[in-house]
Amino acid sequence: MKRIAAIALVAAFSAPPVLAQEAVEDVIVTGSRASDWDPDRAPVVQLPRRADNLIVGVRVVNDTRSPADRRAEITQTLRAMARSASARNDIDLAIEDDGVLVPLTEDMMATLSLGADGNRADTSVASLVVKTPIQSNDTLDSASGRIERFVEDAPQAGRSLVEIKGSWELSILNPPQYRPAILQAIAADARTTAAAFGENYAVQVEGLSNRVAWRQSGPLELNLFIPYEMTVEPRR
Repeated sequence: MKRIAAIALVAAFSAPPVLAQEAVEDVIVTGSRASDWDPDRAPVVQLPRRADNLIVGVRVVNDTRSPADRRAEITQTLRAMARSASARNDIDLAIEDDGVLVPLTEDMMATLSLGADGNRADTSVASLVVKTPIQSNDTLDSASGRIERFVEDAPQAGRSLVEIKGSWELSILNPPQYRPAILQAIAADARTTAAAFGENYAVQVEGLSNRVAWRQSGPLELNLFIPYEMTVEPRR
């Protein structure tokens, strides 16, 4: 079984921030973006759900002698990958912008910015993210297999090499959309707690203005919650 761990992806493209604002945000929620919550201190009320996407960092490496030829071959490879992904409904390309995944399309290749492969000045690298929607019957192996096959089948122009670089992570679409459901669950729990203690006690809930947080509960599963505290006090 593969293990989802932390990865640090460097966006190798210049993407206008407006792109992430106009679309529904696809937010990385594991690895370096995971909420740092001790399971023993997380609130009791949590909303279990599957993540929306499995993602992984991918890079295109090229060591052709001429810098201009390296750029051309990497761009050609990336354009081919974008065309291949656009023809499917189970693979998408993206770049990371401060923890949010921005769609990467063929017409964005003009903004390409290449990096060097470590200390190898004669080798250029482009980094991106490949993601696949998580289906109800998916396992980590089946979902990761779709990405692995896509990378293996990617057309590679010239001396370009396409490879997975990093660990498997999860993302969800628009985490704030789950806030109402979590609040309803907290309210129901508060009513149950109040009833258990009787009319001489009152339940107080604090922290409901906090943002939706999350913790990983399985290979493809998450628990969403709002960090809150509930206390029971005698009525005054």
